[in-house]
Amino acid sequence: MLCASQPFGIEGGFPDHATADVYARQLRRHGYILARFHFLENVLMGGRTQDFDFDPEQLDRLHYFLAALKREGIAWMMDGLTAWNGAYGDVGTNRWVKKHNLKVGIYYDPAQQAHWKELVRRLLGTRNRYTGKTILEDPALYGVILVNEGGLNHVVNLDPDPALDRLFERWLVKRYGSLDSVWEAWGSFGPKDGRISLPRRIWTATPWVRDAQRFNYDTQRDAYAWMQEYIRSLGYTGLITAFDSWPNLQDQAIRAPLQWVDMHAYHEEPSRFVEPGSRIGQTSSLVEGLEYVRHLATARYWSKPYSVSEYGHPFWSRWRFQSGLAVSAYAALQGWDLICRHGSGPIELAYGQGNTSRRRAIYPYGIGMDPVERANETLAALLYLRGDVSPAKHRVGIRLSENYVFDKRGGIGRLPVSLTELGLITGVGLVWDTQPAGAGLDALLEPDGKLPTLANKLAARVGLSGEQSFSSLLTHLKGQGLLEGNSSDGENHFVSDTGEIILEPTNNSLKVITKRTEAAAFETAPGRLSLLSIDKASVPALVAASSMDGRDLAQSTRILLIVATDARNSGMQFADDDERELKALGTLPILLRAVQIDMRLRRASQSNLSLYALHLNGERAEKIPLTSDSDGVIVKLDTSRLTHGPTTFFELVIE
Repeated sequence: MLCASQPFGIEGGFPDHATADVYARQLRRHGYILARFHFLENVLMGGRTQDFDFDPEQLDRLHYFLAALKREGIAWMMDGLTAWNGAYGDVGTNRWVKKHNLKVGIYYDPAQQAHWKELVRRLLGTRNRYTGKTILEDPALYGVILVNEGGLNHVVNLDPDPALDRLFERWLVKRYGSLDSVWEAWGSFGPKDGRISLPRRIWTATPWVRDAQRFNYDTQRDAYAWMQEYIRSLGYTGLITAFDSWPNLQDQAIRAPLQWVDMHAYHEEPSRFVEPGSRIGQTSSLVEGLEYVRHLATARYWSKPYSVSEYGHPFWSRWRFQSGLAVSAYAALQGWDLICRHGSGPIELAYGQGNTSRRRAIYPYGIGMDPVERANETLAALLYLRGDVSPAKHRVGIRLSENYVFDKRGGIGRLPVSLTELGLITGVGLVWDTQPAGAGLDALLEPDGKLPTLANKLAARVGLSGEQSFSSLLTHLKGQGLLEGNSSDGENHFVSDTGEIILEPTNNSLKVITKRTEAAAFETAPGRLSLLSIDKASVPALVAASSMDGRDLAQSTRILLIVATDARNSGMQFADDDERELKALGTLPILLRAVQIDMRLRRASQSNLSLYALHLNGERAEKIPLTSDSDGVIVKLDTSRLTHGPTTFFELVIE
């Protein structure tokens, strides 16, 4: 499923009834068949001073919007808790301040646990007069994330709470019998101040850290058990999940017993959102070997539903045009059940509507206002939802065990890079040691380098971990009859086992070649893909050609061309020439980076072909001259010279 994150956004509240009808219809036309509702508490409690005193107008609008989406065939995903302040009424006018820390309190405080229960009951268990059902009993509900990003590695390191240290101390006494025994076990590796506390931002596998990760695991398991029991008591029988962030091994382990696994990952988030001084790195995700995509690929457990309900390469990165091609292509290769680019308002009905700040400029995690992100989402609908990219030919399992996660790696490590790189080549997923591997796996790998190679035998002999190199791993799989002929080298060249996806980190290039779509994200023009050649590009860009009439690209009579570069707000200012540090966000109108680009599409016949620049709503803007020769049609674009201004969409059509 292609998911719409925070449909309509939340900053201005939910849409009125008439707008909800139009917006739901447009979401469906854009390919969305599921909507994730996020931070509902902040909208419903805006301006309220009593606990659980939901704004009646916003609650009515929410219920009507859910009904409108359902009529369009769009399902829903809900968080049981998203906001730190839950539905407390003493927060003040800014619901985003952290007056309460409910995500931590649910682990130890009976009062905050009761607050979570009441929030779930009122938010998801109240009857909707427009559907006649509660959210929990409605078949339109795909699933519930009990607490968004509530894992202890996340909250301890980002939102520390001394009460958790006391909970850790009690857990240690129960485990060791006394505090003296704890200090004896830790030796010189414990806290230097002599007081029991959870380690924060310490990533060395000492006895102290190992115990902390086991504590995290046990505490999260217990919390999940009572939350699951409560939501089931409300009559809910559908999918439940939690702990949807961080690729550390303890976080991977706690997801093993869940009914459904969900995961989040990003490339380069802004350090302080849109405050002056907020920074991003302006690095290409391709040069880094798509690390965030690899973490997503190796968080999935075979034989369980798997969704990615948050991902992104946020504004103002000039490389964010890479994410639509990368995530949708690899999600299709891996066969994930759902992808959801995180943002506020996945589409806009028009520029300049509404009075909220999010509709007066592009913001990080803003999709509808950003023409680059809209191009990304359009391509995702074709590659992933429509299925232009084929699923992997093989399925490889990676076995995790309690011994490996906690005893060998202290709970804090991550999977070896070579194993995550398999996600760029073939189907990968985790298998927990005590669970059946599931049918259909072609290979089952151990993550600690147990491959019969001379290098690993020597490494083990001298006391090293023996982590396998990518080349030895590939050789091992080829020896089992998998990936024969695959030319991937683990450094500069990764090819999917379908042959459709080619990542070249050193060239800063990703290419996807399928029967209905050919596309590339690049720093310099990559030349020929198959039918499509991109011979010149004045700036880095995403370029795609997709058949829109059901035929293969070679025979299609109507082709969508996507050309996406970068976009900025008018008046946007930076503290440095490389645009890393923000000074001022700017406002409308949106500025698109112009590009001069030459490409060729090889076709048997070029007769009666016309090329149109399209407005961002898909309407034709102007006709562009074409040339052709015996080898195909030649497209030369200069988006700075378009009469109606730059755009990301073009239509090549036989008339």
